Amino acid sequence: MLLQVKNLNIEFHDHILPESVVSGVSFDMDEGELLGLVGESGSGKSMTALAVAGLLSRHDMKKTGEILFEGKELLTCPREELRAIQGNEIGMIFQEPMTSLNPVKKIGWQVGESLRIHTKLSKEEIKARVLAMLKKVELKEPELVYEQYPHELSGGMRQRVMIASAMICRPKLLIADEPTTALDVTIQAQILSLLKRLSEKEGMAVLFISHDLSLVRMLCGRVIVMQQGRMVEQGETEQIFSHPSEDYTKLLLSSVPVCERGKGLRFA
Repeated sequence: MLLQVKNLNIEFHDHILPESVVSGVSFDMDEGELLGLVGESGSGKSMTALAVAGLLSRHDMKKTGEILFEGKELLTCPREELRAIQGNEIGMIFQEPMTSLNPVKKIGWQVGESLRIHTKLSKEEIKARVLAMLKKVELKEPELVYEQYPHELSGGMRQRVMIASAMICRPKLLIADEPTTALDVTIQAQILSLLKRLSEKEGMAVLFISHDLSLVRMLCGRVIVMQQGRMVEQGETEQIFSHPSEDYTKLLLSSVPVCERGKGLRFA
């Protein structure tokens, strides 16, 4: 088992009264699995993902339960051990790359950052790895992109750069938090298709966070539906689409255009 989340609870303690944002969340992921975590804004899906990535503050919130990555407990392990896993064994891409990419650093420098942190490769070796990864995420003219700045790229190209940055150390788990929300539908489909191909080729698991069940259906074999910090339903994606058991899931599905509920939008 690659990832085990057991009875995860997250409370904010920066107000007069504690605020529970994740309650009793438990799930497993196997190596190479594509798992969707879906729900409306405030459902706790992104907080769950950030907890798995080790990106939540340890000061103004209380976290209980267990997050086991290859048997290692991430919630309570020392910071040094967590940093060795972040960006190396677990990669993460975010919704809007322009807020994640440094506007004054060239793309090549930014994609290679994790290699400088986690490896002892030479500058030449890092550049070769970065160019190979830019090509792997299907960016045309990777040598040109390597020398460009974020503002010189389109939204779809910037998201491919973020995928390259997250994958440069060949992580076993990629967490994608609403990675296509800012893109048009054509580019969304291209990015999801790319993630699926990379997962299959690299044997990499993907935890895909979205409010859109139709996108989850395109990518993931299994889905977890969250509402108000709790898991309300989980199962095989096609089963959830065909026979949802919970009213909230039915509500989410009702917001998906009818043309997107068929299998026509699924890609190979």
